[in-house]
Amino acid sequence: MRIRLVIPITGLSEGAIEERLEFLREIAEPGTEVDAVQVAVGPPAIESEVDAVHAGPDVIRLVKEAETEGCDAVIIWCGGDPALEAARELVDIPVIGPGESMRAIASILGRRPCRITPEIPVLEMRKNLDRTVETISTMIKSKIENDEGDVFYLGCLALWGLGHRLRDATGVPVLDGAEASIKLAEIAVKLGLKHSRIAYPRHPPTHRRGRPLQRFEV
Repeated sequence: MRIRLVIPITGLSEGAIEERLEFLREIAEPGTEVDAVQVAVGPPAIESEVDAVHAGPDVIRLVKEAETEGCDAVIIWCGGDPALEAARELVDIPVIGPGESMRAIASILGRRPCRITPEIPVLEMRKNLDRTVETISTMIKSKIENDEGDVFYLGCLALWGLGHRLRDATGVPVLDGAEASIKLAEIAVKLGLKHSRIAYPRHPPTHRRGRPLQRFEV
């Protein structure tokens, strides 16, 4: 099984990307290969709807490229799942969004799923992980005290790998987008599942097929 990350931001170094891949390879099933590509055109981090739209064209280009190169599934590496639905219209392999994956799992672990994102710029969240964990733990405990959540998910993929620490610190389910997305990607591939063409009609539509494709149509 071959799973590819499509990284929709330009602000990660090669070393930072490799750290993420090493984490995923450690938790993936034996025989699962994981690699990554990064957008050439896009924002340094996704912190707004403008950033998400900016990343979109290169995300769908790289998703299509992954299918062409024989990948079995793609993960769009962002908690906001930029261009997720568009990508699903374009290819026949599973395209997994970490945000959607966390919400799906959270829905069976509790009755009041709650998204948690600290007010720290994306590219600074990992500069002091102890501080970030402490900040998020405090946020979760406050939500619990105010009866605002019983299962929590991390709204940014910069927080990859922190799920275990936060579960230990708070005593409640805390979903990590890296863990959730790689496992759902593996399940989809193993079960031979694809996205419904009723929900995600194939692009381009029938009446436009056979015509020369413009660059945006990939």
